Amino acid sequence: MRRFFVSPEAVQGPRVVLPPEESRHVAAVLRLRAGDRIVVFDGSGRDYVVQLTAVAALAVEGRVVETRAGTTSPVQLTLVQGIPKGSKMDLIVRMGTEVGIARFVPVLTHRAVARPAPARGARWRRIAAAAATQSGRSTVPVVDDPRSFSEVWPLLEDALVLIPWEGEKSRPIGAILAQNRTTRAVAVCIGPEGGWTPEEVQQAVAHGAHPVTLGELILRTETAGLVAAAIVLYELTRRP
Repeated sequence: MRRFFVSPEAVQGPRVVLPPEESRHVAAVLRLRAGDRIVVFDGSGRDYVVQLTAVAALAVEGRVVETRAGTTSPVQLTLVQGIPKGSKMDLIVRMGTEVGIARFVPVLTHRAVARPAPARGARWRRIAAAAATQSGRSTVPVVDDPRSFSEVWPLLEDALVLIPWEGEKSRPIGAILAQNRTTRAVAVCIGPEGGWTPEEVQQAVAHGAHPVTLGELILRTETAGLVAAAIVLYELTRRP
């Protein structure tokens, strides 16, 4: 069945009303009819199987016939991402959502060249919603508006914070995770194309972050966060 993301307000008890954009897709593109079934989710962690009762170009309605526990991760993983150039952040949000990242915090750093317009945050949130729909997630990650690196620390007070850095050679990310198997809140800080400055790493360490290495190879900024996220989620959710 096709999946659609809706706002919580769209699910009114057993009645579901799709927004105009999704209604057009159902009616004009998929050509579904009354009686057909779809799956909707509102980001709350549940999926709803909905039988369509009315299909029009701008208004599709249905009723919930089944509620399912959705697919969620027990680890709340935050990616603090130094904003890269061009459209790379679009890719990071899309693929990071598919991997299972719960929150994206784009940050302005010393070596970050990009200074995105405020509208980019709304675009990244749309990308996250679309990626969650495609990947079968029942939650949509939070995507913050850009902020300075020094402003992220109040957000991460309860998290295990890891900062991959090419200057760290002796502490693999897996070693830190092995010491924190029961942790359920993790943040990974990834620098932009030019990487972190030593001063930024020192700032992170002063706030309790652990510098780690992802291996001997130098990864692109759009690759490093995804690799780190996959390692974190695997190591903290696998059975001993």
